Amino acid sequence: MLLMAQLSCSTVLHAATGQEALDYQAQDQDIDLVLLDYNLGADHGLDILQKLKKCDPALPVAMVSGRDEPQVILSALGSGASGFVPKSLAPEDIVFAIQQVIEGGIYVPSSLLDTNPRTTPVEDTQSIQKQLQHLADIARRVIREKNLDICDQADVESEMTSTLNRLVRELQEDRDYLELLAFQDDLTGVANRRLFDERLDQALRNSRRNCTFISLIYLDLDHFKRINDTLGHPAGDALLKKVAQRLVTSVREVDTVARLGGDEFTVILVDVDSIDGLEGHLTRLRNTIKQVITLENGKQCTPSVSIGAALSDGDETAESLMKRADNALYQVKEHGRDHFRIAPINQ
Repeated sequence: MLLMAQLSCSTVLHAATGQEALDYQAQDQDIDLVLLDYNLGADHGLDILQKLKKCDPALPVAMVSGRDEPQVILSALGSGASGFVPKSLAPEDIVFAIQQVIEGGIYVPSSLLDTNPRTTPVEDTQSIQKQLQHLADIARRVIREKNLDICDQADVESEMTSTLNRLVRELQEDRDYLELLAFQDDLTGVANRRLFDERLDQALRNSRRNCTFISLIYLDLDHFKRINDTLGHPAGDALLKKVAQRLVTSVREVDTVARLGGDEFTVILVDVDSIDGLEGHLTRLRNTIKQVITLENGKQCTPSVSIGAALSDGDETAESLMKRADNALYQVKEHGRDHFRIAPINQ
């Protein structure tokens, strides 16, 4: 297998065994891409894939194989691969596949996808990416819920084939239903903590690689417990849903809104141009949330929010960035709430 390191992928590491690949990963924490063979002789590619992803969930891994059956592709996606590259691909298609994976997308052979000739090239690309993300989410959900041991290839294909084929048919027949299978918060529909962790790791990696800035924003609704106690939990749930909707409409599609639990929300902003620009965005975000909300029982409330944000160039861990944003939020709460504070880089 091949491991590409450094920002320009100018260094290529070749691992003859799975253990050698794991050793390379332990030595170099800034690997940009792994090309992993599905069959590794004594080692099974899926087994090595799981170990690589356990050490670094955001590590882009493309599985390479001479086989392209749907159950093989979906078992790779379900184990955490971001792409499946058949060995029969033309060189230019292999380059395209690798670029997709490095940039945070998912690649599988086009033969597995439906395309709509009525869409424009841009719309078609977006549709394909959504289909691919659905495929990956479905496959990971099957493995997670069935608790399958995927160390043995024969067991994978015998136990997963019928389930995965059924799920592929569901993908083709009911896109709306499959939206519910993504990593979403059950109440609000935004990203949950698991998806948030993956998106934050990926955002930090892309920020470091592309020399751009990102911002992590923590938001807590002020005195939310009082709303639950006075108006009831249904009213509180309705408020959380409305706030989530306002957050989603206030950011771009490339950004991420997540609910971590209770009244705790977080936003990951990518490609932030400056602290001034971030301050303007937080001001608009705060004002949007503070607009009057009419709840299901007809009662109205005007929520306020405390916001802590941290700016990063990607040269830190997710834990460090989260701590800085959380500290900024704490300082806002200590000084009366209903405001925001930004922790600059290296604070």
